[in-house]
Amino acid sequence: MRLLQKTNRAYFLISGTAFIIAGVVFYFVISFFFKDQLNEKLMSDIKVIISTIKRNGTLPNYYPFIEIREVSVQSERSYETVDILIFDAIEKKEIPFRQISLVDSINGKKYFIAARDTLLEEDDLLEAIAIVTSSVFILLLISLYFINRKLSLNIWKPFYKTLDELKEFSHDKPGFRLSSVSKLDEFTELNKTLEKLTQKVISDYQSLKRFTEDASHEIQTPLAVIQSKLETLMQYPDLKKDQAELINSAYVYTLRISKLTQTLLLLTKIANDQFPERRAVNLSELLEEKINIFEDHINGKSLIIKKEIEPECFLETNFFLAESLVVNLIGNAVKHSITGGIINIRLDKYHLEISNPGKPLSVPALNLFDRFYKTDKSSDSQGLGLAIVKEICKLNKWEIRYEHKEDLHKVIVNF
Repeated sequence: MRLLQKTNRAYFLISGTAFIIAGVVFYFVISFFFKDQLNEKLMSDIKVIISTIKRNGTLPNYYPFIEIREVSVQSERSYETVDILIFDAIEKKEIPFRQISLVDSINGKKYFIAARDTLLEEDDLLEAIAIVTSSVFILLLISLYFINRKLSLNIWKPFYKTLDELKEFSHDKPGFRLSSVSKLDEFTELNKTLEKLTQKVISDYQSLKRFTEDASHEIQTPLAVIQSKLETLMQYPDLKKDQAELINSAYVYTLRISKLTQTLLLLTKIANDQFPERRAVNLSELLEEKINIFEDHINGKSLIIKKEIEPECFLETNFFLAESLVVNLIGNAVKHSITGGIINIRLDKYHLEISNPGKPLSVPALNLFDRFYKTDKSSDSQGLGLAIVKEICKLNKWEIRYEHKEDLHKVIVNF
C-alpha cells in the first residue's frame, strides 16, 4: 500500500468517526435548545392568556395550541410540562406536542390553561441532521482527498525521483550520484545518507571483486606448480607402488581444489554480473551439442535419452552462461540417474525441462540449489552445479523449480 493511500485512509477513518460523534452531539444540543426555547415561548403564551382573561374577561381558545376551560378543583396547580400526542384529522396521524399547563384562579374562578406547540419529530430531526452532516462530510472528504493528493505529490516528488534513481543504481558505476533536490530537510538528509551508502557499496564491491580475482589467481599459480611437480614425480621410474599411489592421490586433490576455486570464481562473477556480453543463443543447437559430449557417460550407464527439442529456440543471454546452464543440468541428470534409466529432455520457446529416474531425495528439496549441497555425502561432487544454474537463472530473471513425481526428478527452467 502506498503512503498516500494509507494517509488518505487514516484521514477518512478519523474524519468519519469525528463526524459521527459530532452528529450525535449536534442532535442532542439542537434538541435541548429547541425544547428550551419552546418552553420559554409556551410560558410567555400562558402569561399573555392570563393577562387577556383578566383584562377582557374572554376565554381565547385556539385548539390544539390553546386550551382554556373552567374547572372545579379546589387548589391551584403550578406550571406542568409534558409531551403529548394529539391526533391530526388532516394528516391522519398523531402529532407530538410540548404542553405547559397550570390551574389558576382568575376573577374568582379557576381555569385550566394549557399552551401547546408542535415538537419536531425525532425521525425528521435525525434525518435532517444526517443529511446535513453527510453532505458536509462528503464535501470535506472530497476536498481533503484532492488537497492532500496535490500536496503529497508535490511534497513527495523528490522522494519518488530518488527512488527511480536508486532503481538504476549498479555497483559497477562508481560515478553514481543522486540528482534530486528537495527543500525539505528530511529528504535532503536522506539523499546524503543514501549517497554515502551507495558509495560504500561500490567501494566494498570493488574491493571484493579485486580480492576474488587476486585470490583466485594467487591460488591457481601455486596449484599449477604443485601439479607440475607431482606430474614430474610420477614420471620417476624407480617409484614404488605405494609412493605412486600417494602422489597420484595428492595430484587428484590438487585438481579438485583447482576446479573448486574456478567454480567459486565463476559463481562470484555471475553474482556480480560480470558477463555483460549478450546475444541470441540457439539453445536447440547447444542442447544437441552438449548431449553428444556426455555420450560416453550415457553409454556407460546404459541410459536412454528421449528428446523433444523444438528447433530454432533462441534466448537473449550470454553464451558462456547458457552453455554452463545446459552442461550442469545434463550432467546432473546423467550423474544421478539410475543405470538403464530414461532421461527426458524437452525444450520450447518458453521452458526447458530435464527429468531423470532416481531415488527420492533424503533431504529437503528446498536446499537442492544451495552451494555445497549434496544429496549423497559420500559423492566426490562439489555440490555447486545446481547453485551455478540457480545464479544463472537469477541473473537472467528466469524461474527455476524442482519437482519429484512418479520416481522422476524434474528440473524446469521457465524463460
